[in-house]
Amino acid sequence: MPALGKTRSWQSFEGWCHERGLSPAPAHPWTLAAYIRVIEGTMRYDALKRHVDQIGQAHFEMRRTRPDREPSVQRVLDAVRRREEAKKRRKQKPPPPPPLFRAEDFLEEKTSKKPRTRQDKTAKAARGKTADAANKKKSKSLRVTPKLVRRKRV
Repeated sequence: MPALGKTRSWQSFEGWCHERGLSPAPAHPWTLAAYIRVIEGTMRYDALKRHVDQIGQAHFEMRRTRPDREPSVQRVLDAVRRREEAKKRRKQKPPPPPPLFRAEDFLEEKTSKKPRTRQDKTAKAARGKTADAANKKKSKSLRVTPKLVRRKRV
C-alpha cells in the first residue's frame, strides 16, 4: 500500500509541475517549496510531511538527490507546522477562570446552638488573655510612630 501512496504523491507533484511548465525531475527546491505552499490547505501537516517525503523518495530513486532535504523546503515545512499549531491553539477554548469566592464562605452553617457553660466562657477568656499578651509584646518591638530622639546642642 505505501507504494500506491508514493505514486499518487509523485503523480500529483508531476502533474502540478507540468501545468506550470516546471521540471519535476530534477526539481529545484524552490519548486517543491512552492508546491508545498499550494497544497498546504488541503491536508494536515502530518499528511503533508508524508506527501513531501514520498516525493523526495521518488526523486531520489530517479536522480539520487532529495530536494525535500534542502533548508528552504524545511523552512517552509516548519512554517506550515507553526501555522497549524497556532490554528489549533486558537480553536481551543481557554479554561474558565477560578471563582473569586467559594460558596461555602457565604453560606451560614446550620448548627445547633447549645448554651455556653461557665467552662467555655473561662476557656475563651484565657485564650483572649494570651492573645492580648502576645499583642503587647509585638507592640513593644514594632512601633507605629517613630521614636523621638533628643539632639544635644554642641
